[in-house]
Amino acid sequence: MGTRPPKVALLIETSSSYGRGLLHGISRYARLHGPWSFFLEPGAQDETPPPLRDWGIDGVITLFRTRRQARRLLAMRLPIVDLDFTIPGLVPWGVCNDEAGVARMAADHLLSRGLRHFAFVGWAAVDDGISLWESQRQAAFVQAIEGAGFRVSPYEWPTRAGERAWGREQKRLARWLRRLPRPTGLLASNDQRARHVLEAARLAGLQIPDDLAVLGVDNDETLCELSTPSISSVALDTDTIGYEGAAMLHALLRKRRAPRTMVLVPPLGVVARRSSDLLAMADPAVVAAVRFMDQNLGRPIRITDVLAAAQLSRKTLEVRFRRSIGRTPHEELQRRRIEKVKALLRQTDSPLKQIARAAGFTYVEHLHLVFRTHAGMTPSQFRAQGRGTP
Repeated sequence: MGTRPPKVALLIETSSSYGRGLLHGISRYARLHGPWSFFLEPGAQDETPPPLRDWGIDGVITLFRTRRQARRLLAMRLPIVDLDFTIPGLVPWGVCNDEAGVARMAADHLLSRGLRHFAFVGWAAVDDGISLWESQRQAAFVQAIEGAGFRVSPYEWPTRAGERAWGREQKRLARWLRRLPRPTGLLASNDQRARHVLEAARLAGLQIPDDLAVLGVDNDETLCELSTPSISSVALDTDTIGYEGAAMLHALLRKRRAPRTMVLVPPLGVVARRSSDLLAMADPAVVAAVRFMDQNLGRPIRITDVLAAAQLSRKTLEVRFRRSIGRTPHEELQRRRIEKVKALLRQTDSPLKQIARAAGFTYVEHLHLVFRTHAGMTPSQFRAQGRGTP
């Protein structure tokens, strides 16, 4: 390459918020460690890659979607980093979402609503080669829910291609949703699929979230806020995936050894909106206690205040909380406070002292201690991670 900047092909879809998040992380790395020269075609990711060697490309960052596409890229014998890493046996390194972490976070959110029935809706069958990330997400969600003692009803993708057009599939999905027990907590494989679920639920005459609490993945704010009701979603750390993928490619371009493993990037958290705003606990005392927590989250309430709202002794309420949601009242109050802190760190520029007060923490020092215990990092580190600052 001499002294010229590396020419890097970014074979990544630009029409989705997920792809744009990856590109943001890649560009952040290049600004810090470049300069790099990029080849990028706006739009969807093409199955047939362009003649990269003829164009003097030095390395590639992409998402392998099919084995056929992967074989064509690997045949060019260029340094390649995969930001999907769901097709095994292709390259020994890559960066991707921690799908088990995504599933656990989704399961915890739906379980915290007191739900006892669960479902998963994806785009494709589990063995469809173009959606292996989705298969992993579904399997991990099923495992997380079954670990809590419940079962998941998976939606079966139509086998006939003619039935997959949304005009036809919407009716099929509506019939399937109508047969689910009520209320059900449903994880859609991504936000666009969650929008499909809302449309089919409306056709089926189901109320969101009373009959069906819906959670998506990606936190595509435009899609989530355009929906009625707005869609709760698991926010993925695409910026870090892109940044770490660029760092891995840089090592390969400098003839350094990349780690012969996948780098798993955990999700940022659940952004709760109206589609999962439901308390379905059968125990009215637990419902009363949780509603009191939500209504007073910005005040420095104590567990004695929660006990008064539920009109129960500490021991009795703890037993009923564990039976309903698997946590003590104190653990649930802290969890809800930390989730509010995370949302404010992601969505506002408010100083930490103001955020602490809004989430019911009297002292910033106490917030630091509790946040580090729950999140494994400081609030400032979490904010920087979510915004892609180095």
